[in-house]
Amino acid sequence: MSLRRKLFSNIFFRNIIADFGGRSAYNSTPGLFTPYFQYKVEEYQRDYYLYFSREPFAKRYINEIFNKLFEYNGYDIIKYLEFHYNAYKNKPDFLRFLRYEIANRMNLVSHKRLLKLQSALDWVAEKKQEYRKEQEAKLQKEIQSGVREIVTGQPVISASEMDNQISRFSQKLSSHLEEIMSATEQGIQDLTGAFITGNIQLNNRNDENKIIQLFILIQELQAAGSQQLFKKFSSTDIASILHLHFEAFANLKINTVQKRISEQTEQLHTTSSRKVKTSKSPYKIFFLIIL
Repeated sequence: MSLRRKLFSNIFFRNIIADFGGRSAYNSTPGLFTPYFQYKVEEYQRDYYLYFSREPFAKRYINEIFNKLFEYNGYDIIKYLEFHYNAYKNKPDFLRFLRYEIANRMNLVSHKRLLKLQSALDWVAEKKQEYRKEQEAKLQKEIQSGVREIVTGQPVISASEMDNQISRFSQKLSSHLEEIMSATEQGIQDLTGAFITGNIQLNNRNDENKIIQLFILIQELQAAGSQQLFKKFSSTDIASILHLHFEAFANLKINTVQKRISEQTEQLHTTSSRKVKTSKSPYKIFFLIIL
């Protein structure tokens, strides 16, 4: 057993090493990493490949991904990323890796490099949207094919066989829908991850429904002349505000927040027919107090 392994096998020495910054989760063995970006072990060339004088270990490999990225500006950053993205088979995995690696570096670089990382992050969000649309188009084709198979597959089919075919098709469809919903939710998180968000905290978690009702009333405000104050202010907008700026809703999925908004809208309308109106000036607003 090597001296290093002996030291790390002892909790006392392991903690001492950690205190002096000598402990890392990264393996120093060359080649033990997932090659998201294509690389070559040979003399450096001015192209999109990563180059090393010898087989790299994980941390050196990941650092070189961004050292290479920082060589480019503007659209060349996008072409560099797409060169490697197109070659990697698991597209969602590539985007997930890049998103978290970018986030890890955004507070550690200069302003000039931060702008380059932001360009890369925007590209990640764009590609996730493209991938979601591709999956939706694929699902639509499978739905059409499945329906056609059930309807025209056999000239004479029993009721039980029809039920079996529909059941198999529904299970297949359900799995695809779950995958798309998961990708969509992750896409929303990616898009909002770089936003400046608030951290408004309620004194009492029991007041969450009151906050929702307050935004519903704001949504339905009328200005002078009984005209709606907002030209467009949907429940989705309310859900986004709550999700991004209120601590109580930050860990909920957007569709969960939307469901709660629908419930509170129905409750609010059934318990009171009062509407919030402005006075002579449309900018002087009096709110209905939610008890």
